[in-house]
Amino acid sequence: MKDYSDWEPIPDYENESPYIENPNRPWLKLRPDYIAKSLKFEPIPVHELIKLRISNYLNNVCVHYKPTDKKYTYREAIYTSDKIANALFELGVKKGDGVGIMTSNCPEFLFCCLGIMETGAAVVPINPLLKEADVAHIIRDAGNINTIFVHKNNFRTIKKVSKVVELENVILLRAEEAKPDTITLEEFIDGKTPKPPEIVIDPINDLAILLYTGGTTGLPKGVMLTHNNLVADALCTMYNLRESRDDADVVYGERVSLTVLPICHSFGFQVLIMTSILASMLVMFESFNPSEVLEAIEYYKCDMFIGVPVMFQMLVNSPDFTERDLSSLESATSGSAALAPEINNRWEQIVGFKVGQGYGLTETSPVTHHQPQWLPEIKTESIGIPCIDTDTKIVNPDSLEELPIGEVGELLIHGPQVMKGYWKRPEDTKKTFVQGDWLRTGDLARMDEQGYFYIEGRTKDIIKYKGYKVMPREVEEKLIEHPAILEVGVVSAPDPNVGETIKAYVVLKPEYKDKITERDIIEWSKEKLAGYKYPRQIEFINILPRTTVGKIFRRKLRERALKKE
Repeated sequence: MKDYSDWEPIPDYENESPYIENPNRPWLKLRPDYIAKSLKFEPIPVHELIKLRISNYLNNVCVHYKPTDKKYTYREAIYTSDKIANALFELGVKKGDGVGIMTSNCPEFLFCCLGIMETGAAVVPINPLLKEADVAHIIRDAGNINTIFVHKNNFRTIKKVSKVVELENVILLRAEEAKPDTITLEEFIDGKTPKPPEIVIDPINDLAILLYTGGTTGLPKGVMLTHNNLVADALCTMYNLRESRDDADVVYGERVSLTVLPICHSFGFQVLIMTSILASMLVMFESFNPSEVLEAIEYYKCDMFIGVPVMFQMLVNSPDFTERDLSSLESATSGSAALAPEINNRWEQIVGFKVGQGYGLTETSPVTHHQPQWLPEIKTESIGIPCIDTDTKIVNPDSLEELPIGEVGELLIHGPQVMKGYWKRPEDTKKTFVQGDWLRTGDLARMDEQGYFYIEGRTKDIIKYKGYKVMPREVEEKLIEHPAILEVGVVSAPDPNVGETIKAYVVLKPEYKDKITERDIIEWSKEKLAGYKYPRQIEFINILPRTTVGKIFRRKLRERALKKE
């Protein structure tokens, strides 16, 4: 096996990145001289990089699992993952295979992922919130999964799925005893040597993970991410966060991170990988509870919090938000969807700084944009600037011609973190890549004079009202300012006179129920929005439908509007 003991990335402070198409990109002028323009490194498998970086911190705590209050060291993590790798290898798992893992957040997710990668197989995470039909689709679509790790709480789902798809090996996680036709993880690795098989991995071409998209526009698609995709994304993000000339490039073995994001999703998975590379302690929650998270931030003196908008909404509305000492926090990042300015304002009032929004896609491993502390300012409505070795441009969605600064168009991404393609979908892959290897995101965005980017919506979510193009996000951000509104989702709805109109689905705060009408909100929004932007229809609902990663499920809302019409 290849020896990576001398492996080190080489930051280049002089030469612009080969991924940058135009060296006059405005955000490049913001970058201080202590931030590398590009990173050069020998391709390395994800698990080898993690093992290399934690080698001096094996006795440090790797995971503190809050539901059981149990701690696992990095030594224990590697010992277990090596045994898992050998057990899988003896089953016949090999390069090119996929191994499923269906579980909520738990330490075994990390141990299994490392073990799977050590065999040369690809990790195939399956969201534990998915129903049988979607789980069966993923297993069928992958086509090379005959082994799956399953949390004991998801066994019923897999039992139903196994009636329609063949699964030779079902390994139960966090179970004291096996169910019929299964084996527990402890039984699976009992007596196995804690030494991984000798497998030659090509980091540039071999898949580390096959991640299935959320399926908001249809059945989930498999996104092929190589070892190099994940390593490049992690390194380019970490090296972009250096805060001053005196700081070391990356600090290992000293930080505490909260793992509150679902680690079966791309955002949570990459946070898990990056914190492991940094030999940080992961305080892991099985599910998100705002009171528990605020308590953990105070107790562990965390300096960073990473979440999605719905988490920030729950945090600022928690009665504990003003009671806990959050002074250790130095930065906070929101991703996955737009964070409403009203929520960001509440956060800043209490914590003292703004939440910096970031951006990424499953197809980009996922991080492409964020707002490091060295930027001139944190702009609350912006997703920030591209990471190291990442280029971005705004183009006309039809002609693909690059647009001038300030104009709204489709966001294209170019960088080493961009996926290899969609699994077994060459036509979809071909449509997604343009002008060589630029990725079409499907997101509408604009860039300001300084080089900050702003997401304006999805191309498919645009509402066309009387010839005007209306962005749902803009309407939502204004409506959320109404004192009675807790949550809101805006979509197009059929209209017999003008084709389609603007409809808002509103979740009221409990104290305002039965005290405010749909007409009250329409009249209020008339005063706040342009004449063609305010919603013509309001419908009160108890809860907004969301995807498994917390985004507003607009397709469900559009279907509801269509059905009602």
